[in-house]
Amino acid sequence: MNPEDHIQQMLQVIIEKTRSIMNDKRKQSFGSLEYLLEHIIEYRDERQYMSNEWHIRTPRWLGEYGNTPEEEELLSDIYQLQAYIAENVGG
Repeated sequence: MNPEDHIQQMLQVIIEKTRSIMNDKRKQSFGSLEYLLEHIIEYRDERQYMSNEWHIRTPRWLGEYGNTPEEEELLSDIYQLQAYIAENVGG
């Protein structure tokens, strides 16, 4: 699989996980995940990962103490994507 296809696949997983967390009313995402989802979809659709502006703007609270395991996994996926882009696309 070429790097761009792999990035697209990784982004799709992040989008699906974000939607899953948002749809679980027991989670408290404070609306920030809606912003994150919109940003990730725009990031994917405009192929921003191919430019110098390849970072994903995550909500400040994501990654802080008190997150659910699903939120921690989502953040880990974002970090893995960013590392993959830095290694395979540059930036």
